[in-house]
Amino acid sequence: GRGRLTGPDGRVTPFQGGRVTGRIPRTATQRPTVVPLEWQRMGDPPARRPVRELGNGPTDLALLASALERAAREVSATEVPSLL
Repeated sequence: GRGRLTGPDGRVTPFQGGRVTGRIPRTATQRPTVVPLEWQRMGDPPARRPVRELGNGPTDLALLASALERAAREVSATEVPSLL
């Protein structure tokens, strides 16, 4: 979504954020699949293969939060109090 960030000096910065959620699909470990295709279906979009989920791995949100924490430590950023 979109929003505005107001800094301590009153300066407003517009931003657009992305949605981060869910588990990371583990498609890299799947083998290629070959299926027969009828002539009448030539030109149709390819059928989607089921995505294999390992279920035990971290979510992309957890990986993002971890990367942000590491980056904040590297630059010695001051901790911001929680909004909750």
